[in-house]
Amino acid sequence: MRAIIRKELADHFSSTRFLIIISLICMISFLGAHLASQGIKEALSAGSHELMEGRAFLLVFTATGAFFPLTVFLALFGPLLGLVLGFDAINRERAQGTLSKILSQPIYRDEVILGKYLAGLITVAITLSALMILLGALGLIGAGVTPTPEELLRLLAFWILSLIYIGFWLGLAIVFSIIFRSVATSALASAALWILVAFFLPVLGQALAQVLTPAADSQRPTYQELADRDLVNQLVAKVSPTGLYNQASQTLLDPTNRGSSEAFQMAVSSRVNRILLNHFRGGLSFGQSLALMTPELLILAGFTLATFIAAYLAFVRQEVRSI
Repeated sequence: MRAIIRKELADHFSSTRFLIIISLICMISFLGAHLASQGIKEALSAGSHELMEGRAFLLVFTATGAFFPLTVFLALFGPLLGLVLGFDAINRERAQGTLSKILSQPIYRDEVILGKYLAGLITVAITLSALMILLGALGLIGAGVTPTPEELLRLLAFWILSLIYIGFWLGLAIVFSIIFRSVATSALASAALWILVAFFLPVLGQALAQVLTPAADSQRPTYQELADRDLVNQLVAKVSPTGLYNQASQTLLDPTNRGSSEAFQMAVSSRVNRILLNHFRGGLSFGQSLALMTPELLILAGFTLATFIAAYLAFVRQEVRSI
């Protein structure tokens, strides 16, 4: 298995398509981090230290400006990295006639699938580490902010979360590479599912919320109507890896985020509950944020494990002669 991992790592890091994808991710992420750093620097020079206390460095990765922050960009386009690494993991070997030669050696089929999956995860882990270190260095230089120990813990947890999220798409791409003998078919199926999950499910959630919970006044919905719509959106997000990743990353990298829905914001801004607004101004600790995003993390980890188990079972149950 170690030999397979070394071979796959060499193939990944020398692949032209991998270099193109990682260059695109780095370029867009650097642009977003640069714009965020400039905004943080201007806010700090204007005397907003108290508002940014405990999360100034995290804003390099989360601040929305003229471009995508890293969290949103990884949620939408991070899956491409996993899909590129896995969509031809098996059927390419089958098409080239090398898979039967590998299995004719004293190498078990579970070692082949484990080696390919672990090599993809290692590649994703190295890529994420390098990207986050470079963005952090850009924040240090551009914004002049230094991370606190708690911010570093949040970034480490975000790295693990992103690895699990992209690992889901890697396992899914390997499943398609086992099911479909054609490389083009597995690539098309992977891309179609990514587009469906990343772009159409959020729209479907909003449409279902409006259909299932119609508002008497569309211009001024009541608190109960907003709460019902938010519940439908959350239920749809629970079946979407992208929705789970978005909720977990926002909770993890924003100490002031408590998973607040639109209905909650409406409630605390009302005159009756205005006292709650002052109570909820403080930021959460790392442990509290971690506890808040644990359900999303566990569901996402379950999805990732399910895709790997599906790839494992599909591959080891194939007849060697049919391969």
